[in-house]
Amino acid sequence: MELMTKYQYTYFIYPYIIDEKQYKKYLQDLLRNKKCKLRIFDKQKDIHLYTYFLPNIRDYMFWSFETSNIGLKNFNKLDSTVKSTLLAEHDCNIFNYEIKENLQGKVDVDSGIFFEISEIKIICYKTGVCFLVFKTNLENTKNFSDVLNFNYKFREINSIAYSLKEYENIKIQSSSFKNVKDITELIKEIAGNTDITKRDNIGNDKFFVYSYVCLDQKDWNENTSEDELDTIFEKYSSILPQSSQIINDKYTQNNNKNMYKNQYIKYGFTSTSTVLLTSNINTANFTIVPQKYESEYFYTYILTLYKKIFLNKLNYEFKNNLKKAEDGLINFSKNLWIQDITNDEFGKRLEEYWINNLDINLVFSKIKNQYDIAYKKHNVEELNKNNKITRVVVITILIINILTIIYASLK
Repeated sequence: MELMTKYQYTYFIYPYIIDEKQYKKYLQDLLRNKKCKLRIFDKQKDIHLYTYFLPNIRDYMFWSFETSNIGLKNFNKLDSTVKSTLLAEHDCNIFNYEIKENLQGKVDVDSGIFFEISEIKIICYKTGVCFLVFKTNLENTKNFSDVLNFNYKFREINSIAYSLKEYENIKIQSSSFKNVKDITELIKEIAGNTDITKRDNIGNDKFFVYSYVCLDQKDWNENTSEDELDTIFEKYSSILPQSSQIINDKYTQNNNKNMYKNQYIKYGFTSTSTVLLTSNINTANFTIVPQKYESEYFYTYILTLYKKIFLNKLNYEFKNNLKKAEDGLINFSKNLWIQDITNDEFGKRLEEYWINNLDINLVFSKIKNQYDIAYKKHNVEELNKNNKITRVVVITILIINILTIIYASLK
């Protein structure tokens, strides 16, 4: 039986890295782009974010909360060069990318899944780690199977695999862009050169997926079979198409790591996706829950992803620039690693799920061990270098003393 949705959206997250030496220039380019608007956070309008994050993390992610109206007015009067210099000093900057309206992309209304890109964010960290985020909604369909097929197809539009999977007959068309290729061109326009991104091995050929679906209570209620629902949910969480076959029950075996259940709520976690499935039998599931999921919890997920990608970046730098990597690790540990993000109990629980599924603790331990080894090796090399210098100095002094004695004896 086809499940029907009452409300749904999916965020597709594309990580990329900007050379830190070019970061200020990159911000300047964004400021000069008329489609990019710096996101200013307001304590009243964004009170949910302001109260959710603890002060240190709030300052790290959303610097404008603590900037006065006069300060913002003075900032807006500056030219893009000065603005970019000031912004580059902040740990994180967020931009909204404005989309043209009324672009007709529907070629054949009798085939394909039609979607709208309702929002584009650009999230930039001072370290050069950035995220391009697309918020999508399906149009003219209530079928949950279309959500499965769309998420599966869209997450790969920027990869080589996308063109190789046309045979699967899952067609997607946009109301916001003339065709899907325009989206890949936008990614190139915003993210630029991908050499550093590939070098640091962050795995961005496919989007990270962050998705929400509220099912009609006719399809999920007290009479619904949980086992059947879990099988369908695994396709959703694993970003698989409707036609895929589930051949194991890993979600029922590994609930602690891959799944969180509550009444009419299921969270699914993998290393590249987070999904939330709810039922509108509970009113909060289509009012309060989706709002928190795409605001407080979304930025918690972004910050956790940032930790993983920055650690990958450090891994490369330890092999090439020990001093820079050392400074990066110290700042990371002081500003993020030892800091609590929130006092919100469920937010803390979600963070734990993400940390586990992204293996962040393991990566941090490897980086720390690598740093310890590199630091000891560096100290040994410096000691050997100093010993060589000392030996040369001692030998030189001895030679000078001998020559002085010989010279004195000849007089």
